[in-house]
Amino acid sequence: MLIDFFTQETPTSSFIQDVFSTVNYDVNLHITDTYAGADFLLKSVDKLSPLVIWDLDSFSDNLQALTQIREKNPDTLILVYGESLDRYSELSNKLYDIILSVEAIKLHLMSKISKLKEIYNARKVFSERMSHLVGNSDAMQKLRKSVERAIIHTGPVLIQGETGVGKELIARAVSCVYDKFVTVNCSAIPDNLFESELFGHTRGAFTGAQNERIGLFEAADGGAIFLDEIGDMPLHTQVKLLRVLQNKEIRPIGANKTKHIDVRFIAATNRDLKEAVRNKTFREDLYYRLSVIPLKISPLRERREDIEDLANYFIQQYQAPGEQFTLSRAALEKLQKHPWPGNIRELENVIQRALCFATSTLISPEDLQLDEPQDFPKIQDIPAAETYDEFREMQLDQEREFLRNKIRENNGSVRATAEQLGLLRTALYNRLSHLGIDVKDLK
Repeated sequence: MLIDFFTQETPTSSFIQDVFSTVNYDVNLHITDTYAGADFLLKSVDKLSPLVIWDLDSFSDNLQALTQIREKNPDTLILVYGESLDRYSELSNKLYDIILSVEAIKLHLMSKISKLKEIYNARKVFSERMSHLVGNSDAMQKLRKSVERAIIHTGPVLIQGETGVGKELIARAVSCVYDKFVTVNCSAIPDNLFESELFGHTRGAFTGAQNERIGLFEAADGGAIFLDEIGDMPLHTQVKLLRVLQNKEIRPIGANKTKHIDVRFIAATNRDLKEAVRNKTFREDLYYRLSVIPLKISPLRERREDIEDLANYFIQQYQAPGEQFTLSRAALEKLQKHPWPGNIRELENVIQRALCFATSTLISPEDLQLDEPQDFPKIQDIPAAETYDEFREMQLDQEREFLRNKIRENNGSVRATAEQLGLLRTALYNRLSHLGIDVKDLK
Protein backbone atom coordinates (compact mmCIF):
# COMPACT_ATOMS: atom_id res chain seq x y z
CA MET A 1 0.00 0.00 0.00
CA LEU A 2 1.33 3.45 -0.97
CA ILE A 3 1.03 6.47 1.33
CA ASP A 4 1.73 10.19 0.90
CA PHE A 5 2.93 11.70 4.18
CA PHE A 6 3.19 15.50 4.46
CA THR A 7 5.05 16.68 7.54
CA GLN A 8 8.20 18.26 8.91
CA GLU A 9 11.01 16.52 10.77
CA THR A 10 9.64 15.87 14.26
CA PRO A 11 9.87 12.99 16.74
CA THR A 12 6.26 12.14 15.93
CA SER A 13 6.84 11.98 12.19
CA SER A 14 9.88 9.75 12.73
CA PHE A 15 7.81 7.45 14.94
CA ILE A 16 5.08 7.23 12.30
CA GLN A 17 7.63 6.38 9.61
CA ASP A 18 9.09 3.61 11.77
CA VAL A 19 5.66 2.09 12.37
CA PHE A 20 4.80 2.14 8.68
CA SER A 21 8.08 0.47 7.81
CA THR A 22 7.30 -2.43 10.17
CA VAL A 23 4.16 -3.26 8.16
CA ASN A 24 5.97 -2.89 4.82
CA TYR A 25 4.08 0.19 3.63
CA ASP A 26 5.66 2.35 0.93
CA VAL A 27 5.72 5.98 2.06
CA ASN A 28 6.19 9.00 -0.17
CA LEU A 29 7.63 11.35 2.42
CA HIS A 30 7.26 15.07 1.74
CA ILE A 31 9.32 16.90 4.33
CA THR A 32 9.61 20.56 3.49
CA ASP A 33 9.04 24.00 4.89
CA THR A 34 5.50 25.28 5.24
CA TYR A 35 5.21 27.41 2.10
CA ALA A 36 7.14 25.12 -0.22
CA GLY A 37 4.98 22.26 1.00
CA ALA A 38 1.84 24.13 0.07
CA ASP A 39 3.20 24.98 -3.38
CA PHE A 40 4.15 21.37 -3.95
CA LEU A 41 0.70 20.15 -2.92
CA LEU A 42 -1.11 22.58 -5.18
CA LYS A 43 0.95 21.32 -8.11
CA SER A 44 0.61 17.61 -7.36
CA VAL A 45 -2.90 17.08 -6.00
CA ASP A 46 -3.77 14.88 -8.98
CA LYS A 47 -0.90 12.47 -8.32
CA LEU A 48 -1.56 11.39 -4.76
CA SER A 49 -1.78 7.83 -3.44
CA PRO A 50 -4.98 6.26 -2.01
CA LEU A 51 -3.94 7.34 1.51
CA VAL A 52 -2.69 10.77 2.60
CA ILE A 53 -1.43 11.58 6.11
CA TRP A 54 -1.39 15.29 6.89
CA ASP A 55 0.48 16.88 9.80
CA LEU A 56 -1.79 19.77 10.82
CA ASP A 57 0.90 21.47 12.89
CA SER A 58 3.35 21.53 9.98
CA PHE A 59 0.85 23.04 7.53
CA SER A 60 -1.53 24.95 9.80
CA ASP A 61 -1.28 28.10 7.65
CA ASN A 62 -1.91 26.30 4.38
CA LEU A 63 -5.14 24.40 4.84
CA GLN A 64 -6.26 25.55 1.39
CA ALA A 65 -3.93 22.87 0.05
CA LEU A 66 -5.81 20.24 2.07
CA THR A 67 -9.05 21.59 0.63
CA GLN A 68 -7.72 21.11 -2.89
CA ILE A 69 -6.60 17.58 -2.10
CA ARG A 70 -10.15 16.69 -1.06
CA GLU A 71 -11.70 18.43 -4.08
CA LYS A 72 -9.36 16.81 -6.60
CA ASN A 73 -9.17 13.41 -4.86
CA PRO A 74 -12.61 12.67 -3.33
CA ASP A 75 -11.79 8.96 -3.06
CA THR A 76 -8.46 9.43 -1.27
CA LEU A 77 -8.47 8.48 2.41
CA ILE A 78 -7.14 11.42 4.45
CA LEU A 79 -5.84 11.05 8.01
CA VAL A 80 -4.91 14.28 9.80
CA TYR A 81 -3.24 14.68 13.19
CA GLY A 82 -2.03 17.45 15.46
CA GLU A 83 -0.58 18.17 18.89
CA SER A 84 -3.74 19.91 20.13
CA LEU A 85 -6.92 19.22 18.20
CA ASP A 86 -8.66 22.14 19.94
CA ARG A 87 -6.71 24.43 17.62
CA TYR A 88 -8.51 22.85 14.68
CA SER A 89 -12.04 22.68 16.06
CA GLU A 90 -13.32 24.76 13.14
CA LEU A 91 -11.72 22.51 10.54
CA SER A 92 -14.46 21.08 8.34
CA ASN A 93 -14.84 17.32 8.76
CA LYS A 94 -15.40 17.13 5.01
CA LEU A 95 -11.65 17.63 4.54
CA TYR A 96 -10.60 14.45 6.31
CA ASP A 97 -11.74 10.92 7.09
CA ILE A 98 -9.91 10.37 10.40
CA ILE A 99 -8.50 12.91 12.87
CA LEU A 100 -6.16 11.95 15.73
CA SER A 101 -4.15 13.73 18.36
CA VAL A 102 -0.40 13.14 18.52
CA GLU A 103 -0.95 11.17 21.71
CA ALA A 104 -3.51 8.97 19.99
CA ILE A 105 -1.08 8.41 17.13
CA LYS A 106 1.56 7.19 19.55
CA LEU A 107 -0.80 5.01 21.57
CA HIS A 108 -2.96 3.48 18.88
CA LEU A 109 -1.20 3.80 15.53
CA MET A 110 -0.79 0.09 14.95
CA SER A 111 -4.50 -0.59 15.41
CA LYS A 112 -5.37 2.43 13.30
CA ILE A 113 -3.10 1.26 10.50
CA SER A 114 -4.70 -2.15 10.68
CA LYS A 115 -8.09 -0.45 10.29
CA LEU A 116 -6.82 1.70 7.42
CA LYS A 117 -5.59 -1.39 5.64
CA GLU A 118 -8.97 -3.02 6.27
CA ILE A 119 -10.77 -0.01 4.80
CA TYR A 120 -8.41 0.15 1.84
CA ASN A 121 -9.02 -3.54 1.11
CA ALA A 122 -12.75 -3.00 1.60
CA ARG A 123 -12.70 -0.34 -1.07
CA LYS A 124 -11.09 -2.82 -3.44
CA VAL A 125 -13.78 -5.38 -2.58
CA PHE A 126 -16.38 -2.66 -3.02
CA SER A 127 -15.13 -1.90 -6.53
CA GLU A 128 -15.27 -5.57 -7.44
CA ARG A 129 -18.71 -6.18 -5.93
CA MET A 130 -20.23 -3.00 -7.29
CA SER A 131 -19.30 -3.72 -10.90
CA HIS A 132 -22.91 -4.83 -11.22
CA LEU A 133 -24.24 -1.53 -9.84
CA VAL A 134 -24.86 -0.38 -13.37
CA GLY A 135 -25.58 3.13 -14.59
CA ASN A 136 -23.82 6.40 -15.30
CA SER A 137 -26.58 8.84 -14.44
CA ASP A 138 -25.75 11.63 -12.01
CA ALA A 139 -27.90 9.89 -9.39
CA MET A 140 -25.98 6.62 -9.69
CA GLN A 141 -22.56 8.27 -9.66
CA LYS A 142 -23.52 10.19 -6.53
CA LEU A 143 -24.85 7.02 -4.90
CA ARG A 144 -21.66 5.06 -5.62
CA LYS A 145 -19.55 7.77 -4.00
CA SER A 146 -21.87 7.92 -0.98
CA VAL A 147 -21.70 4.15 -0.52
CA GLU A 148 -17.92 4.15 -0.68
CA ARG A 149 -17.79 6.86 1.97
CA ALA A 150 -20.28 4.94 4.12
CA ILE A 151 -17.91 1.95 4.19
CA ILE A 152 -15.35 3.97 6.14
CA HIS A 153 -17.67 5.05 8.93
CA THR A 154 -19.39 2.79 11.44
CA GLY A 155 -22.58 4.77 12.08
CA PRO A 156 -26.04 3.38 11.27
CA VAL A 157 -27.14 3.60 7.63
CA LEU A 158 -30.71 4.21 6.44
CA ILE A 159 -31.38 3.23 2.82
CA GLN A 160 -34.59 4.61 1.31
CA GLY A 161 -36.12 3.77 -2.04
CA GLU A 162 -39.05 2.15 -3.76
CA THR A 163 -39.51 -1.60 -4.04
CA GLY A 164 -37.17 -3.12 -6.59
CA VAL A 165 -34.48 -0.41 -6.69
CA GLY A 166 -31.81 -2.63 -5.09
CA LYS A 167 -31.69 -1.66 -1.42
CA GLU A 168 -30.20 -4.98 -0.29
CA LEU A 169 -27.51 -4.69 -2.97
CA ILE A 170 -26.47 -1.35 -1.50
CA ALA A 171 -26.60 -2.74 2.04
CA ARG A 172 -24.24 -5.56 1.08
CA ALA A 173 -21.86 -3.06 -0.51
CA VAL A 174 -21.79 -0.91 2.63
CA SER A 175 -21.03 -3.98 4.75
CA CYS A 176 -18.38 -5.49 2.46
CA VAL A 177 -15.71 -5.06 5.15
CA TYR A 178 -17.54 -7.52 7.44
CA ASP A 179 -17.54 -11.30 7.24
CA LYS A 180 -21.06 -11.54 8.69
CA PHE A 181 -24.18 -10.13 7.04
CA VAL A 182 -27.47 -11.01 8.73
CA THR A 183 -30.73 -10.08 6.96
CA VAL A 184 -33.97 -9.42 8.84
CA ASN A 185 -37.18 -8.96 6.85
CA CYS A 186 -39.22 -6.88 9.30
CA SER A 187 -42.39 -7.21 7.21
CA ALA A 188 -42.28 -11.02 7.47
CA ILE A 189 -42.06 -11.36 11.27
CA PRO A 190 -45.32 -11.51 13.27
CA ASP A 191 -45.57 -8.77 15.90
CA ASN A 192 -45.57 -11.25 18.78
CA LEU A 193 -42.34 -12.92 17.59
CA PHE A 194 -40.21 -9.82 16.94
CA GLU A 195 -38.51 -9.74 20.32
CA SER A 196 -37.73 -13.46 20.30
CA GLU A 197 -36.34 -13.31 16.74
CA LEU A 198 -34.13 -10.30 17.35
CA PHE A 199 -33.03 -10.79 20.97
CA GLY A 200 -33.32 -14.56 21.42
CA HIS A 201 -34.54 -16.27 24.57
CA THR A 202 -33.45 -18.62 27.32
CA ARG A 203 -34.87 -22.07 27.87
CA GLY A 204 -38.23 -21.86 29.62
CA ALA A 205 -38.52 -18.10 29.09
CA PHE A 206 -42.11 -18.58 27.93
CA THR A 207 -44.51 -21.37 27.03
CA GLY A 208 -43.00 -23.39 24.19
CA ALA A 209 -39.42 -22.15 24.75
CA GLN A 210 -37.98 -25.64 25.19
CA ASN A 211 -34.46 -24.66 24.08
CA GLU A 212 -32.23 -21.61 24.25
CA ARG A 213 -32.32 -19.53 21.08
CA ILE A 214 -29.69 -17.03 19.90
CA GLY A 215 -31.30 -13.89 18.49
CA LEU A 216 -30.39 -12.27 15.19
CA PHE A 217 -28.65 -9.35 16.91
CA GLU A 218 -26.28 -11.73 18.68
CA ALA A 219 -25.85 -13.79 15.51
CA ALA A 220 -24.63 -10.61 13.77
CA ASP A 221 -22.08 -9.78 16.50
CA GLY A 222 -18.84 -8.74 14.84
CA GLY A 223 -20.58 -8.08 11.53
CA ALA A 224 -23.50 -6.20 10.01
CA ILE A 225 -27.26 -6.62 10.36
CA PHE A 226 -29.66 -5.50 7.63
CA LEU A 227 -33.10 -4.52 8.91
CA ASP A 228 -35.14 -4.59 5.72
CA GLU A 229 -38.50 -2.79 5.66
CA ILE A 230 -37.79 -1.19 9.02
CA GLY A 231 -41.00 0.84 8.64
CA ASP A 232 -42.99 -2.34 9.36
CA MET A 233 -41.41 -2.83 12.78
CA PRO A 234 -44.04 -2.48 15.56
CA LEU A 235 -43.67 0.40 18.01
CA HIS A 236 -43.00 -1.82 21.04
CA THR A 237 -40.00 -3.34 19.23
CA GLN A 238 -38.80 0.08 18.02
CA VAL A 239 -38.27 1.07 21.66
CA LYS A 240 -36.05 -1.95 22.27
CA LEU A 241 -34.10 -1.37 19.04
CA LEU A 242 -33.44 2.21 20.11
CA ARG A 243 -31.85 0.95 23.34
CA VAL A 244 -29.65 -1.45 21.39
CA LEU A 245 -28.45 1.38 19.15
CA GLN A 246 -27.73 3.57 22.16
CA ASN A 247 -26.08 1.03 24.47
CA LYS A 248 -24.84 -1.72 22.12
CA GLU A 249 -26.36 -4.22 24.54
CA ILE A 250 -29.08 -6.84 24.29
CA ARG A 251 -30.95 -8.91 26.86
CA PRO A 252 -32.50 -12.17 25.61
CA ILE A 253 -36.00 -12.91 26.87
CA GLY A 254 -35.73 -14.59 30.27
CA ALA A 255 -32.07 -13.64 30.80
CA ASN A 256 -30.83 -11.81 33.90
CA LYS A 257 -27.78 -10.23 32.29
CA THR A 258 -27.19 -8.11 29.22
CA LYS A 259 -24.75 -8.99 26.45
CA HIS A 260 -22.55 -6.50 24.63
CA ILE A 261 -22.65 -6.66 20.82
CA ASP A 262 -20.53 -4.99 18.16
CA VAL A 263 -22.79 -4.67 15.12
CA ARG A 264 -23.04 -2.33 12.11
CA PHE A 265 -26.71 -1.42 11.71
CA ILE A 266 -28.12 -0.95 8.22
CA ALA A 267 -31.84 -0.36 7.74
CA ALA A 268 -33.95 0.02 4.62
CA THR A 269 -37.50 1.04 3.81
CA ASN A 270 -39.74 1.83 0.87
CA ARG A 271 -41.85 4.10 3.08
CA ASP A 272 -41.60 7.80 3.86
CA LEU A 273 -40.39 7.51 7.46
CA LYS A 274 -40.78 11.25 8.07
CA GLU A 275 -44.47 10.89 7.30
CA ALA A 276 -44.59 7.80 9.52
CA VAL A 277 -43.08 9.91 12.32
CA ARG A 278 -45.77 12.55 11.80
CA ASN A 279 -48.42 9.82 11.89
CA LYS A 280 -46.84 8.42 15.07
CA THR A 281 -46.31 4.98 13.54
CA PHE A 282 -42.52 5.36 13.72
CA ARG A 283 -40.51 6.79 16.59
CA GLU A 284 -38.82 10.10 15.86
CA ASP A 285 -35.83 9.34 18.09
CA LEU A 286 -35.28 6.01 16.32
CA TYR A 287 -35.52 7.69 12.92
CA TYR A 288 -32.68 10.07 13.79
CA ARG A 289 -30.63 7.26 15.34
CA LEU A 290 -30.89 5.20 12.15
CA SER A 291 -30.36 7.99 9.63
CA VAL A 292 -26.85 8.98 10.67
CA ILE A 293 -25.80 8.04 7.13
CA PRO A 294 -28.82 8.38 4.81
CA LEU A 295 -28.69 6.83 1.33
CA LYS A 296 -31.48 7.53 -1.17
CA ILE A 297 -31.88 5.33 -4.27
CA SER A 298 -33.74 7.00 -7.13
CA PRO A 299 -36.47 5.03 -8.93
CA LEU A 300 -35.70 3.85 -12.45
CA ARG A 301 -38.20 6.25 -14.05
CA GLU A 302 -36.10 9.17 -12.76
CA ARG A 303 -32.88 7.90 -14.35
CA ARG A 304 -33.96 6.58 -17.73
CA GLU A 305 -30.46 7.14 -19.10
CA ASP A 306 -29.44 4.02 -17.12
CA ILE A 307 -32.00 1.72 -18.76
CA GLU A 308 -29.87 0.80 -21.78
CA ASP A 309 -26.85 -0.12 -19.66
CA LEU A 310 -29.01 -2.11 -17.24
CA ALA A 311 -30.81 -3.98 -20.02
CA ASN A 312 -27.53 -4.92 -21.69
CA TYR A 313 -26.13 -6.01 -18.32
CA PHE A 314 -29.09 -8.35 -17.74
CA ILE A 315 -28.77 -9.72 -21.27
CA GLN A 316 -25.14 -10.63 -20.57
CA GLN A 317 -26.13 -12.15 -17.22
CA TYR A 318 -28.95 -14.37 -18.43
CA GLN A 319 -28.35 -15.31 -22.05
CA ALA A 320 -27.36 -18.93 -22.58
CA PRO A 321 -23.68 -19.77 -23.23
CA GLY A 322 -22.78 -19.24 -26.87
CA GLU A 323 -25.69 -16.89 -27.56
CA GLN A 324 -25.29 -13.19 -28.27
CA PHE A 325 -28.54 -11.26 -27.92
CA THR A 326 -28.87 -7.55 -28.64
CA LEU A 327 -31.64 -5.00 -28.22
CA SER A 328 -33.19 -3.49 -31.33
CA ARG A 329 -33.49 0.30 -31.34
CA ALA A 330 -37.29 0.00 -31.24
CA ALA A 331 -37.09 -2.34 -28.23
CA LEU A 332 -34.82 0.09 -26.39
CA GLU A 333 -37.22 2.96 -27.08
CA LYS A 334 -40.06 0.88 -25.67
CA LEU A 335 -38.05 0.14 -22.53
CA GLN A 336 -37.26 3.82 -22.06
CA LYS A 337 -40.93 4.82 -22.34
CA HIS A 338 -42.18 2.25 -19.82
CA PRO A 339 -43.05 3.68 -16.34
CA TRP A 340 -41.27 0.84 -14.44
CA PRO A 341 -43.38 0.64 -11.29
CA GLY A 342 -41.28 -2.36 -10.25
CA ASN A 343 -37.99 -0.57 -10.97
CA ILE A 344 -34.82 -2.60 -11.69
CA ARG A 345 -36.37 -5.86 -10.51
CA GLU A 346 -39.13 -5.48 -13.11
CA LEU A 347 -36.61 -4.65 -15.86
CA GLU A 348 -34.59 -7.74 -14.93
CA ASN A 349 -37.71 -9.90 -15.20
CA VAL A 350 -38.68 -8.37 -18.57
CA ILE A 351 -35.23 -9.07 -20.04
CA GLN A 352 -35.20 -12.65 -18.75
CA ARG A 353 -38.61 -13.26 -20.30
CA ALA A 354 -37.53 -11.66 -23.58
CA LEU A 355 -34.50 -13.95 -23.78
CA CYS A 356 -36.82 -16.90 -23.35
CA PHE A 357 -39.45 -15.93 -25.91
CA ALA A 358 -37.34 -14.06 -28.50
CA THR A 359 -37.57 -15.62 -31.97
CA SER A 360 -34.12 -14.31 -32.96
CA THR A 361 -31.05 -12.92 -31.26
CA LEU A 362 -32.23 -9.37 -32.06
CA ILE A 363 -34.76 -8.58 -29.36
CA SER A 364 -37.82 -6.82 -30.78
CA PRO A 365 -40.45 -4.70 -28.97
CA GLU A 366 -42.85 -7.65 -29.18
CA ASP A 367 -40.35 -9.91 -27.38
CA LEU A 368 -40.45 -7.63 -24.34
CA GLN A 369 -44.14 -8.39 -23.73
CA LEU A 370 -44.61 -5.19 -21.78
CA ASP A 371 -48.14 -4.49 -22.97
CA GLU A 372 -49.40 -7.76 -24.40
CA PRO A 373 -51.80 -9.86 -22.30
CA GLN A 374 -50.29 -13.14 -21.18
CA ASP A 375 -51.85 -16.57 -21.72
CA PHE A 376 -52.55 -16.77 -18.01
CA PRO A 377 -55.71 -16.92 -15.87
CA LYS A 378 -57.90 -13.82 -15.95
CA ILE A 379 -57.14 -11.17 -13.39
CA GLN A 380 -60.38 -11.81 -11.51
CA ASP A 381 -59.18 -15.38 -10.92
CA ILE A 382 -55.93 -14.18 -9.34
CA PRO A 383 -55.85 -13.45 -5.59
CA ALA A 384 -55.35 -9.74 -4.87
CA ALA A 385 -51.74 -8.81 -4.13
CA GLU A 386 -50.89 -6.58 -1.20
CA THR A 387 -47.46 -5.57 -2.49
CA TYR A 388 -45.73 -5.32 -5.84
CA ASP A 389 -43.39 -8.16 -4.83
CA GLU A 390 -46.40 -10.43 -4.32
CA PHE A 391 -47.77 -9.38 -7.71
CA ARG A 392 -44.47 -10.22 -9.46
CA GLU A 393 -44.34 -13.59 -7.71
CA MET A 394 -47.87 -14.32 -8.93
CA GLN A 395 -46.75 -13.55 -12.48
CA LEU A 396 -43.84 -15.96 -12.14
CA ASP A 397 -46.19 -18.66 -10.80
CA GLN A 398 -48.45 -18.14 -13.80
CA GLU A 399 -45.50 -18.37 -16.17
CA ARG A 400 -44.40 -21.62 -14.50
CA GLU A 401 -47.88 -23.10 -14.94
CA PHE A 402 -48.04 -21.95 -18.57
CA LEU A 403 -44.71 -23.61 -19.43
CA ARG A 404 -45.53 -26.79 -17.50
CA ASN A 405 -48.80 -27.14 -19.45
CA LYS A 406 -47.06 -26.61 -22.78
CA ILE A 407 -44.40 -29.21 -21.97
CA ARG A 408 -47.07 -31.70 -20.92
CA GLU A 409 -48.90 -31.07 -24.21
CA ASN A 410 -45.68 -32.09 -25.97
CA ASN A 411 -45.21 -35.23 -23.85
CA GLY A 412 -42.29 -33.76 -21.92
CA SER A 413 -40.30 -32.73 -25.01
CA VAL A 414 -38.49 -29.43 -24.53
CA ARG A 415 -37.45 -29.42 -28.20
CA ALA A 416 -41.07 -29.73 -29.39
CA THR A 417 -42.24 -27.14 -26.86
CA ALA A 418 -39.58 -24.67 -28.00
CA GLU A 419 -40.62 -25.16 -31.63
CA GLN A 420 -44.30 -24.69 -30.74
CA LEU A 421 -43.54 -21.45 -28.86
CA GLY A 422 -41.09 -20.19 -31.48
CA LEU A 423 -38.17 -20.21 -29.04
CA LEU A 424 -34.58 -21.28 -29.15
CA ARG A 425 -34.26 -24.57 -27.25
CA THR A 426 -31.33 -23.24 -25.19
CA ALA A 427 -33.36 -20.15 -24.27
CA LEU A 428 -36.25 -22.32 -23.06
CA TYR A 429 -33.89 -24.50 -21.00
CA ASN A 430 -32.41 -21.34 -19.49
CA ARG A 431 -35.85 -20.03 -18.53
CA LEU A 432 -36.96 -23.37 -17.08
CA SER A 433 -33.84 -23.45 -14.93
CA HIS A 434 -34.48 -19.91 -13.67
CA LEU A 435 -38.08 -20.77 -12.78
CA GLY A 436 -37.01 -23.96 -10.99
CA ILE A 437 -38.91 -26.30 -13.33
CA ASP A 438 -37.59 -29.87 -13.57
CA VAL A 439 -38.61 -31.36 -16.92
CA LYS A 440 -38.31 -34.89 -15.51
CA ASP A 441 -41.33 -34.21 -13.31
CA LEU A 442 -43.44 -33.40 -16.38
CA LYS A 443 -42.88 -36.62 -18.35
